[in-house]
Amino acid sequence: KNPYALEAIDQLARLGCNEAALLALVDEGLRDLVKSRLSKSKKEVDGMDEDDEPLIPLVEYSKAHANMYGNQMATALEHFNGLSAVYPTDPYIMMHRANILQEMGHVLESERSYRRLCALDQNWMASMDRYAHLLFQLRMSRKNAFMVRQGGFVHYQYSCHGGRERVHDEAYSIEDELAQLAQELLDLDDRRPEGWVALSLHHLTRDDHDKSLAFVDRAIALCQDHSYSHYLRGSILLSSQRPDHAVVSFYRANDLRKDIPSYEGLVESYLQANKFKEAICSAKEAISSAPRDARAITLVGLALAQAPATNQQEGGGKERAIRALRRAMKLDPGAPRPLFALVDLQAQEGSLASCVELLRNALDGGGKSNDVTDSTVNANHVVTWNMAHKDVIQAKLAEIYTLMESYDSALECYHTAISLNPQNGLASQGLERLEKIMKGLDPDSSMDEGEQQI
Repeated sequence: KNPYALEAIDQLARLGCNEAALLALVDEGLRDLVKSRLSKSKKEVDGMDEDDEPLIPLVEYSKAHANMYGNQMATALEHFNGLSAVYPTDPYIMMHRANILQEMGHVLESERSYRRLCALDQNWMASMDRYAHLLFQLRMSRKNAFMVRQGGFVHYQYSCHGGRERVHDEAYSIEDELAQLAQELLDLDDRRPEGWVALSLHHLTRDDHDKSLAFVDRAIALCQDHSYSHYLRGSILLSSQRPDHAVVSFYRANDLRKDIPSYEGLVESYLQANKFKEAICSAKEAISSAPRDARAITLVGLALAQAPATNQQEGGGKERAIRALRRAMKLDPGAPRPLFALVDLQAQEGSLASCVELLRNALDGGGKSNDVTDSTVNANHVVTWNMAHKDVIQAKLAEIYTLMESYDSALECYHTAISLNPQNGLASQGLERLEKIMKGLDPDSSMDEGEQQI
């Protein structure tokens, strides 16, 4: 019943206090409370009476925070779901649940949680910058379904999450919604960073990196310890092909909170800067922070795959990368990044048949895998991801068929991808390239079709 206890649990978990230590402190506090209440009658108790029952959720509350800050998102979500069932209108629980869903890749469900939070309290500001980032995710997913070739960590990370299913004029509506959110947050309090972060993201949807960077710098000036602002700054710098500067921002974000997104930014920046040793070290540190997180294991696979042999302490770097990526897929079959990273790596090695098998298996929801799926996997992620991203997988499969010169199969996959999502940029560009190849033209030539035929 003491609100300071809730704040103390949050701060202790943020500082790295593990679940066992938090539960021991909560148990000690509850027992001291009971003893103090019964001290007048000098009774010894082994438990709590009915007046103390409202304090019992502190145990679940502690477990939720310990797992969240320990990067055990699936377990944390289970605990927050339990708390949400007891307190369905608590904005703090609703906020953390939305944050976790967003980080796990359940973008549409996260959006619904954020909307409920806004409807519950129109003056709520905490984590509204993350809601703005979610709107940015939706905007980028409609702008281009898979932007890995354009570089930039922000684009790569969020291109793998599908957008809303409805809509012809959605690109405009999401941009408009993001601008409105930024204005509302600034009207509430322009001395907090959330509104400036939202404004930064609004300009980022327009590819105006200069204005976007200026507004995120404003957010950092208002709050130096706002980790998300540093993370966003690093993402903008990385997508602007400035990896050395991005490292500084990602490092600061990681220093404030050792979460997987900041590690992803560090590894991506080091790889783009050709600092492979640092990339491998950061990826291994991510695993130490979250040993059973598929995203952390994927980082090791990506770093090993791109590092030249001279930067690897042991031989067989490609083989180790493949093992790491397969391990990540076993931990989370619905994760897009290890899947596409493994496909790209196998394609580089010339194992195109293996690429087709991986992608066909992904379309079937992982049901044909010979590997034993890890028991800790959240099965709903597999279903959700494959239902929302079949167009992306089909487009990637078409790309592999094109490399195999199986043009009829590639054409079929591209048409399937576009029928599922007419705004799939990878499919549209790939189909145009394939049609040139089938006509005997050079797909990489800058000349138009008529000039090449002449």
